[in-house]
Amino acid sequence: MTAGALAAGNFVASATGAATTATQYITYNTTSGALSYDADGNGAGVAIQFATLTGAPTITNADFLVI
Repeated sequence: MTAGALAAGNFVASATGAATTATQYITYNTTSGALSYDADGNGAGVAIQFATLTGAPTITNADFLVI
């Protein structure tokens, strides 16, 4: 990831919150509200949950800023 707005290809929001590509580093489970970082996208490593969003908000890559 590069500094600035999070690229669309680096984010996924779905009912499972699972990355489907190697570059989807930020994942959002729209069912549970789990927001996670996955260093290798859909690779063998596990995602690390860092927040739980309540109320099922709609979020996109535009809601993130990489520093």
